[in-house]
Amino acid sequence: MPIERIVVRFSSMGDVVLTGAVCTAFGAGTGFLTLPRYADLAARLIGVEQVFVPGDALPDVPIVDLQNSVRSRWLLRGRSVVRVERQDLRRRLRVAFKTAPGDRVVERYARAAGVGAAPAPWLPTVARGDVLLLAPGAAHATKRWPYWEALARAWPGPVRALGGPGDEAIVERIGGVCEAGFAKTLDAMNGAFAMVAGDTGLLHLAAAVGLPVVGLFGPTTSTDGFWCHGGVALELPLACRPCSRFGGARCPMGDHLCLQGIEVERVVAALGGLR
Repeated sequence: MPIERIVVRFSSMGDVVLTGAVCTAFGAGTGFLTLPRYADLAARLIGVEQVFVPGDALPDVPIVDLQNSVRSRWLLRGRSVVRVERQDLRRRLRVAFKTAPGDRVVERYARAAGVGAAPAPWLPTVARGDVLLLAPGAAHATKRWPYWEALARAWPGPVRALGGPGDEAIVERIGGVCEAGFAKTLDAMNGAFAMVAGDTGLLHLAAAVGLPVVGLFGPTTSTDGFWCHGGVALELPLACRPCSRFGGARCPMGDHLCLQGIEVERVVAALGGLR
């Protein structure tokens, strides 16, 4: 089918996944411009017919720039483009002064695209089973929940951990796989009934293939824009939250209570409600 429009999002994994709300709403005929490392993921989004990377010749069709960065503006100069509202200042004020959160990411994406945000699944669904998936890794230390191994011991059914580079030690202790590449990661989700994850790309990836998710929020909150899934968001009502837009290397308060205070029993109870 000919490409009728192009969606642009360069990174990160979670952001690329969330564009599925737009690509699915657009349907067939959608092209996607992204970085090479996310090309395989973008190609799997429902509605995407062809993936482009920077340097490729793009067809003369309308473009929806969901990155809206200096780089995307430069690459798309002279083209017919609509751009997402970034709300960077609003998000910084939210962290500094605990002001009202900005709009959800999928809502901003859909508004820019002129469509309604399609609900997940945004990727082909995986085969369902009885395995509990755990995603213990996170790029930022303050997003790492400390009780993953205790949860694996407490859960009465089969458990499988998923991770990426750098997560090998904890994934091995729990029992699971660290995969490089989206195809292998998605294959590893087959046979699951739900996933527990922090505010990370794997959380969004699991939701995008139709799995119920339990999200553990610490330095960020579920109202800060990225949480848009069925399932349960667990967090504590602390005055210091959010302390960051994306997470950080250390807790500004020195106690990491935002995640230390989410007990294993609370996660198990949330999972029981997803059965």
